[in-house]
Formats: sequence, structure tokens, C-alpha cells
Amino acid sequence: MDICIAGYQNRVATLLETATELRLYTLEDGRVVRSGMTALPTAGAASLPAYLKTMGVDIVICGGLSTAVRNGFEAMGIRIIPWVKGPIEAVLAAYLEDRLDQMIMPGRSARTTR
Repeated sequence: MDICIAGYQNRVATLLETATELRLYTLEDGRVVRSGMTALPTAGAASLPAYLKTMGVDIVICGGLSTAVRNGFEAMGIRIIPWVKGPIEAVLAAYLEDRLDQMIMPGRSARTTR
């Protein structure tokens, strides 16, 4: 499975649309077997779902995002986990340890991560 965490200065970007880097991880048996990074496509966040789909991404972890971009991910069959905050490495560890609900932005429900 491949996941993407949208980042800004080594933290999850508060809004997906403001991310400056996309951290990519390939997971097998609950551990990272490959990682990399890419920039947001020059066409902007609206082109992100198709861009990540071609890279084989199954799940995107991010802060907030617009409804249009969320709909684009859903149309591509990519699971989106929004409203996440914190340092990227801590978020990745929380995801791997099934405790991502501890990284949800204040005022948001952990139900949005499922």
C-alpha cells in the first residue's frame, strides 16, 4: 500500500492546498519499505488526485482540504484522511500504530479519519 502525507516544513500542511511537499511511503506488513518525496504538481491541488493515482497512492493524510479536491480523491478511489496535525514522522508513526485519532486537529472528530 502507498500513502502520501501532505507536508509543509516537516509538518502536516494545515491545508492540503498549501502543502509544499508530498511525502510518499510504501508500506508492507505494517512497516515502511520505501519512501520518497515530490512537490505539488504545477497545475495545483485540483490536479493532485490524478497525479497521485498515477503514482499508485492509495491513502492521503492531510490537514483540511476543499470539497472539490476531496471529491476528486474519492472519484479516483483514493482514501483521504483529513484534519490531521503534527510532525510528519510522528503522524506516520501514529498511522502505523493505529493511533492516528490522537493526531486530529482540535474541534474535529476522530470519525473523520475512518
